[in-house]
Amino acid sequence: MNSHAGPAAAGPPFDLVVHGGTVVSHDRAVRTDLGIRDGRVAAVGTELGGGLRELDATGLVVLPGLVDVHVHLREPGMTRKEDFASGTRAAAAGGVTTVVDMPNTLPPVETAAGFTEKLALVAPKAHVDFGLYGMLGKANADEIAGMAAAGAMGLKLFMGQTTGDNPCPDDGAIFTGLRAAAAAGLVVGVHAENDALLRRLSAELRAAGRTDPHAHLEGRPAVVEVEAVTRIITLAGAAGTQLHIHHLSTAAGLDRVRLLRSLGHRVTVEVLVAHLLLDDTAYDRYGNLVKLNPPIRPADDVAALWRGIAAGDVDIIATDHAPHTADEQTEVDVWRAHGGFIGVETMLPLLLTEVHRGRLTLPDLVRLCCHTPARTWRLDDRKGHLGVGADADLVLVDPAAPGEIDPGRLHSKHPVTPYAGWPTVGAVRATYLRGELVAKDGQALGAARGRQLAPVPATATGTAAPVTATPIPVAAARAGGLA
Repeated sequence: MNSHAGPAAAGPPFDLVVHGGTVVSHDRAVRTDLGIRDGRVAAVGTELGGGLRELDATGLVVLPGLVDVHVHLREPGMTRKEDFASGTRAAAAGGVTTVVDMPNTLPPVETAAGFTEKLALVAPKAHVDFGLYGMLGKANADEIAGMAAAGAMGLKLFMGQTTGDNPCPDDGAIFTGLRAAAAAGLVVGVHAENDALLRRLSAELRAAGRTDPHAHLEGRPAVVEVEAVTRIITLAGAAGTQLHIHHLSTAAGLDRVRLLRSLGHRVTVEVLVAHLLLDDTAYDRYGNLVKLNPPIRPADDVAALWRGIAAGDVDIIATDHAPHTADEQTEVDVWRAHGGFIGVETMLPLLLTEVHRGRLTLPDLVRLCCHTPARTWRLDDRKGHLGVGADADLVLVDPAAPGEIDPGRLHSKHPVTPYAGWPTVGAVRATYLRGELVAKDGQALGAARGRQLAPVPATATGTAAPVTATPIPVAAARAGGLA
């Protein structure tokens, strides 16, 4: 994070000064002030003055707004489940100030014209800043440059069956699309499952009469993920494509990523909140509400993902926020049930609870949910940190406040979640987007003011440097409930 310590320079007053909070970056926590002007951080240091507005953040943690790089806001075509307004209000209330929306809508976003039409539809409704993915499909490689020119954040490749009518490309189409993405400078994010294998295994289970929730897991064993991860990393390496694996879920999949990285392949890895907090016993407690693609895994896989976070092998935590109607989520036949559930509003309270339990530090949380997502998608000139020049996307957190996940306070159209009633420690007190209050105490506020984001050219992106103020040692931060 670039920074400036000391009083503000001469000139117009700050629009807002945030005093006395503990500002967290990806590698430290610092008690300091923030001076905000014109929607950006203008100064970082102690005893800043001259604010038109003053905010006392003593005793609070100040996080950069979270960047959730994996959400499905269901517009166009599936707005019975969610829409851009409801989904981005949920994000704001939960401390997420940037979302990246997936392209498996109706119709899917696979042409430059389709991308432009979706952008015009959703932009006026956004309560937080957003990026849009295009799709890497069966026959749309010639559309990729146009989607990039229209501001696509990246491309999504579905190698396995999921929501929407999105036939999985064969390897020839994948490789052609990967080369086009590399030429356009776009990240390709991958749903890495072997489609033919999962369909064969699921068909065998259906033929045997299985309709229970556990059948979904048995139909998508670890080999389904491992094979797809191996294939796509190999192809992306040959194509020169920047690759991101969405929702990696197994110990074997993470082992394979480690092996391929050791051979020189470059790839980032994301895990989901759900794959960290739930294991396969959740099928007995929640039934098909926790059906997810890829599925909730056994406890050994969950433990391996946590070890991967501790070792630095996991780069990003996201939600795969995937709303469905309440009726769709009460299906008892697993093959008729819809996969996925909401998460963008509950992510931060749930992860703050893991901070309280000692499984993460606050800098870990910022690294995984702010810093690395912004850097990977080349938004780190303005997102993912609170250094000078960054957008003033702030989340004020009371790190010790007890609470619980209350569906009655959630903003999604269908606030059905397996986390209902879960106790939490750590509360989002306020969310600011570019210096303006957009949520307070769990309630979204104001009109839609989100903006489209597109990655800056690879040669222009910067790397955030730390705040130059006295850091709080990690041990002391933990003792004070700050890390």
